Amino acid sequence: MNLNLKALFPSYRYFRSKPTQLSYDSHIFYHHETKEWFSISKHEVSQRDYEWLTVFYTEVTSSPVQASDLWYEFIYSNGDMPPKLKFNKARVIQITFINENPPLEALKEALYNFFQEDTVFLQVAKNQFLLIEPEKHSIREKEDFIALIRTIEADFYVRIHLYLGEFYAINQDFSVKFQREAQWFKECLHLRFAEPYYSFQTIFPILLTEQLPTSILTFIEEQIIIPLKSDKELLETVKTFCECGFNISLTSKKLHMHRNTLTYRLSKFQEITNIHIKNLDGVILVYFASYLWSFLQHAQK
Repeated sequence: MNLNLKALFPSYRYFRSKPTQLSYDSHIFYHHETKEWFSISKHEVSQRDYEWLTVFYTEVTSSPVQASDLWYEFIYSNGDMPPKLKFNKARVIQITFINENPPLEALKEALYNFFQEDTVFLQVAKNQFLLIEPEKHSIREKEDFIALIRTIEADFYVRIHLYLGEFYAINQDFSVKFQREAQWFKECLHLRFAEPYYSFQTIFPILLTEQLPTSILTFIEEQIIIPLKSDKELLETVKTFCECGFNISLTSKKLHMHRNTLTYRLSKFQEITNIHIKNLDGVILVYFASYLWSFLQHAQK
């Protein structure tokens, strides 16, 4: 049955997901066919209206308020801070599953087992989750999260993107800082689909490169990227060398490359670009060039 409820009830409001906080002065109904929720002010609903509405729709009744509901209101709807907190600082871990229909309950259980008891779990969309992790119970190492991603992807045959937020004091600015991270995460997912793990340290050069003036991007492309087109892996080799702290042995091991071969390739890069990669200025330029190269590669797909 297709009814123009907005025309019948001016207070009609549509929700894509279940409202986390029920209002005493509104009825909230669920439409099973479209899997959508809507609310109508009780002042506009007569007894007769209520009777036929409940024939076609299921009313959502009040239930005990969960910690996840309070956190959702706090970070998305400018709600009050969750009461009786046992921690002063926390970070938001954003997780997005690429699969259209991930096994939600099994995934939730796997995540619950990985994090400490005080971590708050929020499902904000069909394939998107947030975890509010207290600082005192945090898993601080990047490698731990990489291991989590690989384990879940292997066990459930899903693809994951994870953004590890910074720790912030839980006050009225917390939601603003989270929204800023959520926007960064969204922008990076749009630019680079292959990355499973993100943090501010990993996205900083991505976002900064995206906002560089066209003249600078053109210069980098002309002076570095175009001359290296005949050797596409050379720029990535130099980038890895910088990431390994200019350590020949470590870089060779990571790239599975002989030391002499690596030394030759570094010399070749310097000869082609005239960039000295053992000083800070050269490192910065190489990093921006490597990310610009990634953007150009993605744009051609």
